[in-house]
Amino acid sequence: MSEQGDGAVAGALGRRQKVTADVMTRATEVTELEDGYELHYPRTAAWREKLDDYCAAWSKSCPNMSFLVQPGESGPLVLRIRGPEGTKAFVEGARYMLTSHFNPAPTLGHKLRVAGQLATSPLRSLPDFLIIGAKKCGTTALYSYLTQHPRIVPALKKEIYFFNAYYQRGTLWYRSHFPTRGAKGDGLTGEATPDYLYHPHCAQRIRDTLPQVKLLAILRNPVDRAYSFYNHNLRAGLETLTFEEAVASEEERLAADADKVEAGEFGFDFMHHSYLSRGIYVDQLKHWEKFFPREQLHVLRTEDLYERPEEMLRAAFAFLGLDYHAPDAFKKLNAAPPYPEMEASARARIEAFFEPHNRRLGEYLGRDMGW
Repeated sequence: MSEQGDGAVAGALGRRQKVTADVMTRATEVTELEDGYELHYPRTAAWREKLDDYCAAWSKSCPNMSFLVQPGESGPLVLRIRGPEGTKAFVEGARYMLTSHFNPAPTLGHKLRVAGQLATSPLRSLPDFLIIGAKKCGTTALYSYLTQHPRIVPALKKEIYFFNAYYQRGTLWYRSHFPTRGAKGDGLTGEATPDYLYHPHCAQRIRDTLPQVKLLAILRNPVDRAYSFYNHNLRAGLETLTFEEAVASEEERLAADADKVEAGEFGFDFMHHSYLSRGIYVDQLKHWEKFFPREQLHVLRTEDLYERPEEMLRAAFAFLGLDYHAPDAFKKLNAAPPYPEMEASARARIEAFFEPHNRRLGEYLGRDMGW
C-alpha cells in the first residue's frame, strides 16, 4: 500500500476508533438484554449522526450482529446491539477496556494526564517487565491478572508501542507512561505491546534500553491466532479480502514492505497483513535469544492460561520474583464479537503449513505445544 493510502486508512481508522470510544463510554443508561445491550444517548443531531456512523461501520464488519438506532418520538436515542453468543461479552469488554488502564478512551482528561506525566518524566521508572506478544494471544488477560498484584503498578496504558512505532520519541516520552519511582516503591511496573515479539528491531532496541528487563511471551495455536487477527482487521476496516485471499496474498504484501521494515520505518502491510508469518513463533524466539538469555524470557500457552489460569499465573509471578496473588476473576478480556467459523478446507491447509514450525517450536522449548 502507498504512503498516501496508508495515511487515508489510518485516518479512517482513527475516526472510527473515536466514534466507537464515544459510543461505548458516553451512554447515559445501559440495559442488559437477553441477547445484547440497549444503550441510551442524548437526543441531538450530533449524537444521531455519530450513532448512524457507528452502526454503518459495525454492521458491515459484523454481519451476524444487529446494530440498530431507535429514535422514537421523544426521550433518548436508543442503540440496540444484539446477536449470537459472545455479543454481550464483546460489548462488556469494549466498555471495560475503554474505561480502564488497558486502552483508555482519548478523553480530555486522559490527554491532560498524559501531558502532565510527560513533564515529570525524569522522575519516572522504566519498566521491569514487558509482555512482548504475541498479538491476539491473550496479552490483555495476562496483563490484567499481573497488574492486579499489589506490588505491580500498571503503566498509563497497556500497549505503548514504543520500541516498534515510537522509538524516535526517546526514552523520556517512554518514561512518561510509567509511575514515578516514589509511587512504584519496591514494586514493579511494566507494559504489554504484543507487536514487539514479531518486529525485527524490537529485541535489540529493548536490550539497549532495558538490558535486565524480564520478558513474557504468550503463544496461541497459530491457526486460531491467524483467523482471529484476520477478523480483527476485517472489523477495523483494515482488510477487504477473504481470509483465503489474504493468506494467499501475504507473501507479496509483506515483500512490498521489506525495505521500510529493514530501515526501521512503519510498514502497513507488515503490521496488519501478517497472518501466517506472525505464527512462526520459533523463528521469532530464536531471534530474541540473540539479545537476551533464555532465562530472561518466560513463555506461556494461551490455551493453558484459559484452562489452568491459576497454575500459569503462579509460574508468571514466580518468574517476576513475586508471591502469588489471585485476580478478582479469571475471565477473557478484549473479547471479539462472534464471527463465522473457518472453512474446514482452509483450516486443513493452514494446519499443514504450521505443522513443521510447531514441531520446531516444541523442540526449541522442550515441550509439546499441543497444536
